[in-house]
Amino acid sequence: METRKKEEMERYDRVSRQLAKNNTDRNFKDIEHRIFPSYQFVESWMKRHVQKDDALLDYGCGNGVHSILPAKLGAKVTGIDLSNESLKLAKQLAKRERLDITFLQMDCENLGFPEDAFDLIFDSGSFSSLDLKKALPELARVLKPGGRLIAIETLGHNPLTNLKRKLNKLIGKRTSWAVDHIFKINDLKLMENYFKTVE
Repeated sequence: METRKKEEMERYDRVSRQLAKNNTDRNFKDIEHRIFPSYQFVESWMKRHVQKDDALLDYGCGNGVHSILPAKLGAKVTGIDLSNESLKLAKQLAKRERLDITFLQMDCENLGFPEDAFDLIFDSGSFSSLDLKKALPELARVLKPGGRLIAIETLGHNPLTNLKRKLNKLIGKRTSWAVDHIFKINDLKLMENYFKTVE
């Protein structure tokens, strides 16, 4: 396993063990994600677009907090993550919610799914942890024709956000890779090589 991936996995394993100790279903920043307009938008979007029996991939699912709504809307949700400790939390959350969600340990840059496997893919901040030149072709490969990818990403054009990431690296809350690969507008242009419409 590449060093950068090992570092990301170890970081999220540590955070997940702390979340388990705190007995919380919050996201990895230990805040309620629904307070942010971006997540409110995605939840509203999902309520309009997720259909019963849609195959939905929660890409970099972490502790599974974003897998719950689409499963409740009737989607067949599969969540993947590199961190086994995160996946333990995700499975516990799905069990408490009495939802049938599949969680798998998997490398987001090397998806173990057949082509055209998913109607919808949801990403919540995973892109900065990845090599997009490896991840995007895989996402395009497993997304069905006419399928949709929706992502929430921090854009790396805000000096304050970038400074915060660098400070988080110093205190162990971010890896070097995630700091150096924060998503930017040029990455949207890269996505145009793999997806028909990019907004």
